Amino acid sequence: MSYSSTNSLVQFQEIYPSLGSQLTLYMLESFAATVKLKSPYPAAEIQVQIWTNTLNKFNSEGLWSAIDLEYTNRDETDTYMFQGGFLPTSPGNYQFTYRIRLNNQENKWQWAGGFGENGYLKVEAPSAAMTWTQGPNHVEFLPRVYVGNLIAASQAEQLKIDAVLNLASEFNLAFSASSNVLYKKISLIDGAQNFIPDHALLESINWIESQVKQGKKVLINCRAGIGRSGSISIGYCFYKNRHWTYQETLDYIWSKKADIYPHKHLQETLERLFPRSE
Repeated sequence: MSYSSTNSLVQFQEIYPSLGSQLTLYMLESFAATVKLKSPYPAAEIQVQIWTNTLNKFNSEGLWSAIDLEYTNRDETDTYMFQGGFLPTSPGNYQFTYRIRLNNQENKWQWAGGFGENGYLKVEAPSAAMTWTQGPNHVEFLPRVYVGNLIAASQAEQLKIDAVLNLASEFNLAFSASSNVLYKKISLIDGAQNFIPDHALLESINWIESQVKQGKKVLINCRAGIGRSGSISIGYCFYKNRHWTYQETLDYIWSKKADIYPHKHLQETLERLFPRSE
């Protein structure tokens, strides 16, 4: 959709999704943005961002925050394309806009529209057609500790998993009487807006640790293997690596499984339960 606006830095040629639009996505479905602009400045000197209150893996608190768009190509002289996006991690109603600045002008942001001229995003519960519903998915993020989806957990014997921690409140798993898989359920509510209580976090970490010390392979699962199980995996990494900051823990987990996202207040809870020395 065309969106033309002129100011000191740029002339917007096109913005998608546009301001004023009402977009509906499923949770974990990609919000993909494109900003085409004309500017006398080189693309390398321009920073373009989505500004949104949508919960995503970089924003578990639901505050307004920025997501950088990357320069992708030049259509013609002085006309540039920036693209990027994020995966919404919780159902709800949100807003978004765009802002631009030169890299050497720290607080001089230029907005795509006026105050309150935002786009609107409605995020619905995950679709049954999402890729994580189509088969087992699990990743080893520490020795003998895996994070994965419900399908992987249901196939624990075939995957040679010894112990399963199921965090999906809406699903139970059943293993045959002859199975050697140890099963534990700690019910957590789906969606990044749902805070994980101290007792559930500590019980999960202690249970995982006890199984690992017995030499067992442990799978931490929820429905998709991304949010609830991802948050507990972040917690276990933070507990095990006392010299890591919270951000270092996130970066490590994302190097193993990039779609993991933390639940609300997880950083605050972990830093309180497992404080780092100054």
